[in-house]
Amino acid sequence: MGRKYRRVWITGGSSGIGRALARHYARAGARVVVSSRNADKLEEVARETGGAAYPLDVTDPEAVARVVGEIWENEGPIDLAILNAGAAFKRAGKDDTAENLKRHLEVNLLGAAYALDALRPRMRAEGGGTIALVGSLAGYVGLPRTSGYGTSKAALGYYAEALWAELQREKINLKLVSPGFVKTPILAANEFPMPFILEADEAAHIIARGLERPGFEVAFPRRLAWPLRLLRALPAGWRVHLLAAAERKAMRRSRKS
Repeated sequence: MGRKYRRVWITGGSSGIGRALARHYARAGARVVVSSRNADKLEEVARETGGAAYPLDVTDPEAVARVVGEIWENEGPIDLAILNAGAAFKRAGKDDTAENLKRHLEVNLLGAAYALDALRPRMRAEGGGTIALVGSLAGYVGLPRTSGYGTSKAALGYYAEALWAELQREKINLKLVSPGFVKTPILAANEFPMPFILEADEAAHIIARGLERPGFEVAFPRRLAWPLRLLRALPAGWRVHLLAAAERKAMRRSRKS
């Protein structure tokens, strides 16, 4: 029997994994609160789940603090916050690494950090809670053509590891979720082969099950996570050459298809 959450807040809740998680927790009997920038789709999710919609741009720290306060006041304390808002942006050109990285960090790293800072004192006052940060297996190693997205997700994983111990002392259970490729709008920015793609509902089921279990990270699918973990354990010089060779092979295959 898994833990039953009373109130669940999901950022990036208007589509993809966020929407699938909203449906999952609504079926489990939780009061589901969703946030994203897309107000129209957000209202659809709220109607679908019988929950509430709070439109939000996670890159605006003042808006994040205000919305968390409104949720706490209107809906009650949040048991589980899934900080799922994320973005993937294509580079405008080969030289667009700094601006591309900045855009990714603002959403994928700082957006989560603003929300965590707003949640932390409230959860601490309530005696605890669970916060899940949705990262990516792309953050495990420096995958070619993911310099912006992968770097932001790698930083999010580091951020979660660095905060885990102090949040545990405050009875806040911090979890890192590291999915592989999930069929969502975010995949449109990827310009490389994507193995083992999962449907959003399947990913949501795996995440929800993982959040009920002990342990820091929910990484899936295993057949992708474990090879990347082994690759990460290699010396950096070997790793970059292996990744470059894999990219060349993928490019040759794509030209033939």
